[in-house]
Amino acid sequence: MRTSQVTYKVIIVDLDDTVLDFKAGEVKGLATVFKAFQTAAVDYEAWVTAYSKINHRIWREIEAGAATQPLLNERFSKTFAQFGQVIDGAKAETAYRQVLDANDAIVAGADTLLSKLNQAGYELVVGTNGKTATQYSRLALTGFDRYFKRVVISQEIGHAKPSTGFFDHIFKLYPDNTKSEFLMIGDTLASDIQGANQAGIDSIWIDNDKQLGLVQAHQATYRVQSLSEILQILT
Repeated sequence: MRTSQVTYKVIIVDLDDTVLDFKAGEVKGLATVFKAFQTAAVDYEAWVTAYSKINHRIWREIEAGAATQPLLNERFSKTFAQFGQVIDGAKAETAYRQVLDANDAIVAGADTLLSKLNQAGYELVVGTNGKTATQYSRLALTGFDRYFKRVVISQEIGHAKPSTGFFDHIFKLYPDNTKSEFLMIGDTLASDIQGANQAGIDSIWIDNDKQLGLVQAHQATYRVQSLSEILQILT
């Protein structure tokens, strides 16, 4: 049963950990890089923890407008450097990216969600941060590309969520639609929801219990804990 009183027409859908299971590929990719590039004994869990902190900082810089590839090429070299090891960061990034590009894991319920929203007549648009080649590859591998009319990726357009430039790019693709007809669906408060708020559109936050401290700062229009709840709002 539809709970929204607003008539949305264009739905912007984040990819990673919203409909595509990024973490599944990340786990495999990190293990691949660690095995291939470590030059001395290092505790794997400690290495992953160090990587996660560095990677988080790097993506905040990218979301703030920094160039994507140079920063990504540094994340593994900086991680190994914390353990006294020197590696070729660009080569490690390439090895990691090859695993991510082949990741076809999806979030539970994602296929049903996209299929039913498509059948309901919504215009579905990918709105994601990340590498262009990786995101197109994963959309094709999962078959999710058939659901989307347009694909907007941060590296391809030169703007990353939460910047208004990212959303302005999408608005220009739909000059006949008002902002009240757009809706953002995503799992990350600091990029998806903050970006939607700054752009002046409604949003659905998929609460993954990792960002509760940011809830008040970036209030979403709707808050759900499963993809099936989105269908209750929109269909």
